[in-house]
Amino acid sequence: MKKLIGTLKALNRKERYFLIADALGNQDFRLGEEFRLKLGRAANVEIPAEVWVAMDYHLDWLSAALHVSALGLNPAIPWENTDVVKGNQEDVDLIVGFDTPDNTTLILIEAKLDTAWSNNQMNSKAERLRTIFGQVGSKYHGVSPIVVFTSPNEPKDLQTSTWPSWMVVDGKWRWMPLELTGGRRRLYRSDANGRSSANAGYAVIR
Repeated sequence: MKKLIGTLKALNRKERYFLIADALGNQDFRLGEEFRLKLGRAANVEIPAEVWVAMDYHLDWLSAALHVSALGLNPAIPWENTDVVKGNQEDVDLIVGFDTPDNTTLILIEAKLDTAWSNNQMNSKAERLRTIFGQVGSKYHGVSPIVVFTSPNEPKDLQTSTWPSWMVVDGKWRWMPLELTGGRRRLYRSDANGRSSANAGYAVIR
């Protein structure tokens, strides 16, 4: 679907995307070389240097872009919403898309830093992605979806048995390490002895 990337790009209205692109002088949100190669290894695909990238991308936008592109609809003329647009804020942290001569690859990246990976959250996301792409990822001809997790440490104890089959490889998720720079610390509310407490009137950084 050659028009898919253009429709996805047109739907992106995230302020932080444009702010970061402007602040870093990277209007095309071009991937860094090291990240591009690392992501390609995790996704097991060759990612070209020029790709479309967006952050905090709503799954409603993704679902709608796929739907109107597949059916060749004029998106400005009202079309029947058959479970395409849910009206919620569920999103993907980063999305990378690119075309090859006969295919469009979409890599959906979920990131965690301090918070743990939650089965409840991931099961909900997996169910929505099943609705969008189908059980084996072939709902839209010529579109190949891939999900990659990234975090400082690889997720543990995620239950993948209810996920669509295209999200896993041999029953396991795709993962790449998230690199951190500098000595990162956390801010806690605490008591006078540094024990974590939301109501004790002190704070500590450690």
